[in-house]
Amino acid sequence: MSRLWRIWLVLALVVAGCSTPEGRADPTVLLPEQTTILVAKNGPSDEQNAAKLLQKWLRQASGVTTGFDLQNAAPVTTNSEATGRIVIAVGATAQLPTDPRVAKLNDDGFLIHRAGATIAIEGKTAAGTFYGAVAFLDRYAGVRFYMPTDLWTSLPASHQVVFDGRDFLSQPFVESGDVTGINTGGFGDGDWLHRIGGLRRKGGTHQHDMYAIFPPEKFAQQQPEIYPIYDGQRYIPKNASDQNWQIDFTTPITLDVAEQSISDYFRDNPTAAYIAVSVNDSNRWSQSERNQQIIADFKVKDPKGNYTLEATSDIYWRFMNKLAAWMKQEFPSKRLIGLAYISTSGVPTFPLADNIVVYTNLHISELTAYIAAPMGQVPIIDQWLKVAHHYANHEWYEGDGFLLPRIYSGYWSQFMQKLAANIPSAYMHAEGYPNWGFDGPKYYVMTRLWWDPLLDPQKLTGQFCEDMFGPAAPAMNTYFAQLEDLWAHLDNSEGPKRKIGSWSNQFVTTPASRAIIARCHEALQQAVAAAQTDEQKKRVALFVKCFTFSESMFDLAAAPSDEALYNHAVELAKDLATDKWAVYNSATPMQAITAIYKGPAKK
Repeated sequence: MSRLWRIWLVLALVVAGCSTPEGRADPTVLLPEQTTILVAKNGPSDEQNAAKLLQKWLRQASGVTTGFDLQNAAPVTTNSEATGRIVIAVGATAQLPTDPRVAKLNDDGFLIHRAGATIAIEGKTAAGTFYGAVAFLDRYAGVRFYMPTDLWTSLPASHQVVFDGRDFLSQPFVESGDVTGINTGGFGDGDWLHRIGGLRRKGGTHQHDMYAIFPPEKFAQQQPEIYPIYDGQRYIPKNASDQNWQIDFTTPITLDVAEQSISDYFRDNPTAAYIAVSVNDSNRWSQSERNQQIIADFKVKDPKGNYTLEATSDIYWRFMNKLAAWMKQEFPSKRLIGLAYISTSGVPTFPLADNIVVYTNLHISELTAYIAAPMGQVPIIDQWLKVAHHYANHEWYEGDGFLLPRIYSGYWSQFMQKLAANIPSAYMHAEGYPNWGFDGPKYYVMTRLWWDPLLDPQKLTGQFCEDMFGPAAPAMNTYFAQLEDLWAHLDNSEGPKRKIGSWSNQFVTTPASRAIIARCHEALQQAVAAAQTDEQKKRVALFVKCFTFSESMFDLAAAPSDEALYNHAVELAKDLATDKWAVYNSATPMQAITAIYKGPAKK
């Protein structure tokens, strides 16, 4: 081993030691021809996929096309002292007995540890083993899946894979988390979201499911009183798409009906970790006598407050507590999801059962509104954490409907650290619909924070820039940092709120935000000049293309009658429409332009 290589190896181990793995450091270079990947024959698909993923990317990380052979049976000799051969045992194999630490993990947790010549990647479940394989590639091979396709996957410059010899035990803080609206099949990379941990939902929907829990074809004839009264008439919904109603939670039989539906659900879905009894996407509460009386009583107690919300939330969460008490007896390992949404978004005045997961719809992009409060008041997040044992949030993390970079990883970090300081675990859901060329690796950063809230999003973004842009990394790191400042300034300081598809106000700027835009532009120009390889240039070019369009829209919004600005924006929009990396819906750029432009060329 050369002196230079020894120095590099020591530095690598120092970096690895900054995490919290256990055990004695015993670094080993994994040579392709002397390393075997062992996986049980006919084992679970996640284990098979983990082994194949390891083989593909360990080869690429090592700069070879062979080696890291897959085997389904243990080699005859695994004594590294005698042969120098290393075995990477993936999941449940006969190579090592199950480590007792694994049983204490949650379903996606894993352990990477070494016994003699065997390095074991062992999950609590097969899914956990898969995430262990992804972590193995990250920690020891420098392979990270920032965005779909090989172009956005990192490889080590050294072509060396070094296992540091330490035990690494890990499990996600977010037990159940998923990102919807992302389909990378068009890129030929449909497994990307799985690899970053964005497909970890442990059951069915958490959303508006009154129809599924109380289907009229099952209950309307025998228990019609559970359905709401509107204008003196019983309302029976016709289908699941009808959201303009709520069940009557004050009718005693409603609890029995919910218990029957939950029993049927877990009989048919025994592996589901939870069930949701979530209100519909409507504020239309039943006008039954019981409901009206409860609302009237709250009005007497708080005539100047939002007594209707206080009443409907109280009705719902008391019902959920009763249902949770029954579930704890019948299904003690399952959890009950309740949705804090519109008419049930008021925080109850009483503690919630410890098997209830509260699902809110707070907008992390506007986090300061939820973690701060006027003097003498308690922030809304603190209010929920005071009454809930388990917390969840549904985030609109859209790219679709936005044509400016919308990055707020720092807010995600604050939010996740707040939760981690107060509860043992959380659930998360994010709507994605990505604009890759505007938002870059924000989904990768978010899912890393879901796994470990203590990670630093700035360091994650910095690592992305180092891996993807080489000598252009400092400029690109500045660019992404300025983008985050830009979003926070536009949406939370200047106003108006930048909402989905609100083209008339999404690009409104002030001198302060224009100064940030100028700094973004300058950083991109520096990156263009610094990028060297074809891959680095392609990556920088994507962000240049998309931010240039955003700049054109900022300019047009400031001068909506300027025909030259309009024509410039149209030309840029045509380019975006042919690039699937640019925006989620390629028709959107022209829609935005025509909504803003007020000049004579408008048709």
